[in-house]
Amino acid sequence: MPKNSKINKQIWMLALLSSILLSIPYIVPHTGLVSLFALVPLFLAEQLAHNSGKKRFFHIAYTSFLVWNLITTFWVWFATPGGAVAAFVLNTLQMAIIFSLFRWMRKFTNGFLPYLFFCIVWLAWEHSYQNGQINWPWLILGNSFATSIKHIQWYEFTGTLGGSLWILLSNMLIHRIILLKNRQKPIRVSVEALAAVILIPTIFSHILYYNCREEENPAEFAVLQPNIDPYTDKFGGQSLMEQTANLLELADRAAGQVADTVPQIVVAPETFIFNERWSSRLQESAPDRNPSYKAIANWVKGENLSGKELSMIVGAVTYNGDKYHNASIFMEASDDSTASVVPQYYHKSKLVVLAESNPFRSGPFKFMDQLVRNMAGGIGDYQPQDTRDVFEASHGVKVGTAICYESVFPHFYREWALNGANVMAIITNDGWWRDTPGHKQHLNYARLRAIENRRGIARSANTGISAFINQRGDIVQQTGWWERGYLTGTLNLNEEKTIYPIHGDIIGRLSRFLTFLFLLMGVARKIAKKYILK
Repeated sequence: MPKNSKINKQIWMLALLSSILLSIPYIVPHTGLVSLFALVPLFLAEQLAHNSGKKRFFHIAYTSFLVWNLITTFWVWFATPGGAVAAFVLNTLQMAIIFSLFRWMRKFTNGFLPYLFFCIVWLAWEHSYQNGQINWPWLILGNSFATSIKHIQWYEFTGTLGGSLWILLSNMLIHRIILLKNRQKPIRVSVEALAAVILIPTIFSHILYYNCREEENPAEFAVLQPNIDPYTDKFGGQSLMEQTANLLELADRAAGQVADTVPQIVVAPETFIFNERWSSRLQESAPDRNPSYKAIANWVKGENLSGKELSMIVGAVTYNGDKYHNASIFMEASDDSTASVVPQYYHKSKLVVLAESNPFRSGPFKFMDQLVRNMAGGIGDYQPQDTRDVFEASHGVKVGTAICYESVFPHFYREWALNGANVMAIITNDGWWRDTPGHKQHLNYARLRAIENRRGIARSANTGISAFINQRGDIVQQTGWWERGYLTGTLNLNEEKTIYPIHGDIIGRLSRFLTFLFLLMGVARKIAKKYILK
């Protein structure tokens, strides 16, 4: 075999090995530590290409990242083929561009500096991607530890980007050790640095995990999983009132598990109440016109098998004038003699691109509007809100309620804790993706949010996995996939705010600033090399 052909084969094998290693923590539980060396083969492939004079590497990096995206998020195809293609292509493109910037920096700097640049630019991208109008931050590197929570209890200080930083530093140090080969002293220093980078966060995390003692301040919750097929039954196979009867039967059984004197908050899934007929759409100014809302409100007021007044959080499609929302509604009987229900509303604000919002309607990408519509078919137009409103119950429980996709965004999610939530709920559907890793990843990302904010979570999923998660990220109870049922249990309230909700993504903001400085340095060195040092 010709030498160049053999080298080319080695490069491709190394690049694809990284794809597999990067995917393992998202597919196989408790394998988060694999991510600490998952990028090393790709770095070695680039080094081999660099040493052999191979100038074109973009297509190799792109393929490597594309395979990672496909292995871990192929399930998006089942919900939206057009959206899946867009997510795979565009997400991979951004990753490959970052790697190309790293290669560009290698032309003007040497040693560890270009790898440090790669680390900083990647972190800046992850931070910006979460906060952009077009976003798909499912594969943030720090999410690799979603099932390895004993290793990352320090996310309460750094957020998930702290995990991304840990992964990038570990990979760079391992790669450096391999490159140094027989240079004994530099290898010893690098090995010592690597040991410190891996062991100190791990030991600290385990100390935090085993010493995490929740203050006894329990609140009673129930989560409902009506298991209504989103494709065949939810929006056509069953009437809204048939679905409501299904839900309230579960709610009655859940309420019967708790003593009459104990307040209980029942949590029901996303978009449970929907617009079956235009005449009965749920107008926020007059919600009783919707029969499902009215039945649930009556249940809350005491028209249930236990005969007691309760509280419920339920997802709904609501209307406010000419705008409509993917909303959560908190219902609780008032203390006055009318025993009426005064609803509190929150409108989903991190909307799924194309399915719930159209970022191409205006702005610099307006030219793509018609193309995207043709690819995606129907495009939603839900309206978000600016604040993370907290539902306040009469017995002191303050619930922040994230709707589906919102639980994937750490910097966004933390605002509920910042606004006073002492416990969290997540309402979702999770039945769009079939029995694939998608609904499992979504559940496990909630564990990261519990750690970052030290808030217990009551999670209601229509067809996915409903669960109770404690403040250190343990799943205390959970339902099965695609099973009708409910859970009852307690979550401890927590008024204390951790470092992360207070200060947010410090690592991300700092990385964005350093990226700007590095790019200036790279341009300056390029100019110096071309015009001054030649």
